[in-house]
Amino acid sequence: MYQVPGVREYVADVLKVRARASILVDRVNRTSDLNQIAAEYGEIDQLWRVVSLQLENVRGLDRESQSLIARMNLADRKLGDLLQTGPQLKRTELLTQTSALSNALGILVEDIEIELSREPQKFELVRAGQEVEQRMIQVSNLIIDRQSYDVIKREYLAFRDSWNSFATRLRPYHNRILSRGIQRVVQQDRSIQELLWLPQDGANMQEIAHLTEALKRDVDEFYRRATLRLLISLPPANYIATSDEFYGTVENLIDTVNHNESTNNLITSFSYIEQSWKDFSAMFHTVESPAALQLLDKVDNSINTLRISLRIEQPSESIDLAKLIVALETQSTQLSVIAEQWLATESPSFRQSTQNSIRDFSNTAHELHRLILMQPASTALVRSKSSELFESWFQVHDKISRCETREKYQLQETAVRITQMLMDLRYATK
Repeated sequence: MYQVPGVREYVADVLKVRARASILVDRVNRTSDLNQIAAEYGEIDQLWRVVSLQLENVRGLDRESQSLIARMNLADRKLGDLLQTGPQLKRTELLTQTSALSNALGILVEDIEIELSREPQKFELVRAGQEVEQRMIQVSNLIIDRQSYDVIKREYLAFRDSWNSFATRLRPYHNRILSRGIQRVVQQDRSIQELLWLPQDGANMQEIAHLTEALKRDVDEFYRRATLRLLISLPPANYIATSDEFYGTVENLIDTVNHNESTNNLITSFSYIEQSWKDFSAMFHTVESPAALQLLDKVDNSINTLRISLRIEQPSESIDLAKLIVALETQSTQLSVIAEQWLATESPSFRQSTQNSIRDFSNTAHELHRLILMQPASTALVRSKSSELFESWFQVHDKISRCETREKYQLQETAVRITQMLMDLRYATK
């Protein structure tokens, strides 16, 4: 998590899998009701299949992490066979995403009617778009009818074939509104691929080539409109060198795409654009010209769209420690409220020890908050108190993991949020 930016957003789901698996381990040790065990494992399987696929697609994971994911996948499949659960789809979320994709396609078809109103191919493209939309609606219907995973997957792959052909026909028009519509569909498609556990495609070279051309057009348009009067109004700087460097990085990416080079080379070429863009953007954002600033925003949007298509994760943002500690205090209060409902059914001795553990954790979080607000805050003291908070949480987690009443899942959800925050705290104070 400290070294690979893309990992951090999936830590909460990994923790959730771990929490649910720990609860099920206890249940397996206490009961022989396989139907109940299978039902609970089906929910774990749903979550793990998605998060494992997401992690496999994060660039930069070390071999040990990749090996652990592979071993967990193998264990997951074996348990599915033993419990005869089969692949468990997250049907509600899948239906939400397929409906959103159908809606995105509908908007795209409407945009085609407006944007290509004078094109002779308009009616044919509208009809083809409506056919693609109907294929997506059919996928949604299969989910509603609770068809098997294999049937849904087969129909979705057929939809993707028709969509890719349709998108290929639209891209040569170089229309910004249509391009935005295509990107909406592409983003939804990736979400559904994850939910259906489909291997993620590498960089789509047609899409990358189209987006790179769009970026170059935006940059060229800015240069055409950057008048001498505009340049004179800027503070003294080496405009030629900065502009030349940025334009060179764009042309380098175009060459990389045209030579059909590897995804790694594409990412390297794109990193040059990002580095150069920072200086270029900072220099020209000082101009007092709304039109020029609007063009710079178009270039920035094109760069961001390319980043998404190349699946490059942005570095994690800095963490506001004060806000994080306040959130931890709030969650500890929530935990205490839920735990009190559960503890009303427990023995007095266990109730008292659990309450003490939760109180110690809340007090430590409060002390850490006080340290953060001190000016200047002592890094050594903050790090020491953070470690103390972590140790205190282990005691609380051990207690609440014994809950078997209806509050079990509420406690589990709260515990996952607190653990994620503690991981962020460790990240921020490392």
